[in-house]
Amino acid sequence: MAGHNENTNSIWKLMQQRLGYSDAELEKFKSNPRNQKIMALAKGLLGKTIIFEVVESHGCNIEHKVGDQFLFAAEGYMLAHKGPKKVCPYIMPAMARMMWVIQERIYEGLDPRPYFYRGHCEDVGLDCGGWGRVV
Repeated sequence: MAGHNENTNSIWKLMQQRLGYSDAELEKFKSNPRNQKIMALAKGLLGKTIIFEVVESHGCNIEHKVGDQFLFAAEGYMLAHKGPKKVCPYIMPAMARMMWVIQERIYEGLDPRPYFYRGHCEDVGLDCGGWGRVV
């Protein structure tokens, strides 16, 4: 059990450094049961990758193509160096919304894939006066 406690303490210290918290702020962070639950899962999230893949693309000014992948660490940040060199800002809101759902599902011990697992860019497409659409 000592190894478990030592491991848990190192995760809290890592988060304190990452978030720039004082000792008092860390204690406040630790006092939230939700944060305790998430930190208990943290080790299992490290090294996991969430992949968003383009399955439809037409008229995309940024030239996203079917098969393009946008990779995120399960912790929530984009691995920009592993994706397309250009990322359209109008596809980001769909991925951000899905990341919330995916992370919540992981934290609850559920299959991370949401029931409604597709999103699209915010361009309305040529038929509606826009330029294109990426799904």
